[in-house]
Amino acid sequence: MSTNSSDRPLGLWSATAAVVATMIGAGIFGATGGFAYTLSTDANVLLVWLFCGLLALTGALSLGELGSMYPKSGGCYAYNRHLYGETAGYLSGVLSWFLAFVGALAYITLLLGYHIQQFVPNLPPAAVASIATIILTAIHCFGFREGNWMNNAFTIFKIGVILSFIVAGFYVPPQAELNYSVNFSGIISAPFASAMISAGFAYLGWETATWIAGDLRNPQKNLPRSLVAGTAFVTCLYLLLNIVFLRAQPVALMEGEIKSIGLNAAKILFSGNVSIWFNCMIIVVLISSTSTILMIGARLLATMAKDGQLPLSLAKTNARKAPTTALLIQGGLTIIFVCAASSHGNADSVLVLIGIPTTIIMASAIAGVMILRQREPDTK
Repeated sequence: MSTNSSDRPLGLWSATAAVVATMIGAGIFGATGGFAYTLSTDANVLLVWLFCGLLALTGALSLGELGSMYPKSGGCYAYNRHLYGETAGYLSGVLSWFLAFVGALAYITLLLGYHIQQFVPNLPPAAVASIATIILTAIHCFGFREGNWMNNAFTIFKIGVILSFIVAGFYVPPQAELNYSVNFSGIISAPFASAMISAGFAYLGWETATWIAGDLRNPQKNLPRSLVAGTAFVTCLYLLLNIVFLRAQPVALMEGEIKSIGLNAAKILFSGNVSIWFNCMIIVVLISSTSTILMIGARLLATMAKDGQLPLSLAKTNARKAPTTALLIQGGLTIIFVCAASSHGNADSVLVLIGIPTTIIMASAIAGVMILRQREPDTK
């Protein structure tokens, strides 16, 4: 594998930015509203996010070690293929791509459509989702570096938006006192477990840098650093954001599911004009996540094609190093997924569809750290 820096266009910042950009998306602005009312206290809601963050950080540490030992693009697909063989690699790669990438793209773009619908009530979210997918796919087809620059710019803006939302949210008086007492019996319950599955979707992306390890300069050092730094940073942001959400509407005041708790909090805490601006900012955040996932998902298809797991045409790139065939197929399937989810009227069901299989695939790769230590003890 070439180590020429010109063949590896991504540095530590780009890898960390990809982790942050992929993690922060539809999940944090939608998940809490879907499960908070089922939990007994505000503290239990925060515990869901803390536990998921600790699990993601544990995974980041493990995959960071595995990735530094085997720095190849493809993430869990590449690791499972190396550890368990061709068939296991193929299954984990196809399932990861279809669920964690195409499924996630469908959910995020539909939520994007819901937020844009606040300005254009008669515009169906599915139409917005399809148009956004087409435009962003076209941009990434223009070039890999260009798409990466766009992702980095979006990430900087995204962090600024979230930090401003947090600061403003703590500045405005809460609507009611939060209940910080932990209901320990509620932790061992079906609603809490279901909540962790939903919140876990918001943490998907902590392994992002492993999907592009082959394009990363000095991956032995930069890969684990980007995974841990990105995951820890996002976990802190998520906890602070959820405190702001709960300051707007504590669990005790929730009567049922909230479609977008981020938009709900903005409307409750701030005046009409301010909430409109925050809705615009959330839209940009969702576009950023869509862009990053489009880039990473196409690289997975290209990696599998290079390994002979998929048709070689998927590995072909244009003059600007963009895997155009993979991008176009991914965009087309995303639109089909969007239409299917929209026709059933429940995009939230995508969360469970994505969460459980993806967790199993990641767990198998993480377990591989111990296997690789035994099988290849001299690998550093």
